[in-house]
Amino acid sequence: MGIGATHIDHIVISSNDSGTVAQTFADNLGIEIKRKMIRPGTSAQLAFAKLQEVVLEFAGPPQVTPGEEVKAKLWGMVLAVEDIDAAVAHLRELGYPVSDPRPAVQPGARIASVKDGTSGVPFAVIQYNAIPAEAS
Repeated sequence: MGIGATHIDHIVISSNDSGTVAQTFADNLGIEIKRKMIRPGTSAQLAFAKLQEVVLEFAGPPQVTPGEEVKAKLWGMVLAVEDIDAAVAHLRELGYPVSDPRPAVQPGARIASVKDGTSGVPFAVIQYNAIPAEAS
């Protein structure tokens, strides 16, 4: 059955300074930072770029600590699915502690995350067009 993943939607790189890490990736890979934002509800600083067809999401805390060494790590990846409710049900059947689907930052999308039981690489599943435009 599987979870119905269609492709890798994005990779999340977490750091203590998302702006610096995003710019380092941009400079070294020749990519452009397309969007910067503050995540609603957490005030996390986010920056986004595309490498081929995969979105790179750089996430960091609301405030950078001056003088602190910049450190980054792979937070995980996000897989696009056709039916998030079916994907979550299947992941739970497999024993993964997956969160309930919730509205994503992306308009009209719902996302659910699996942070444990993944050999240290958390992942999430996202379904686009999961929330009618008038409700999002």
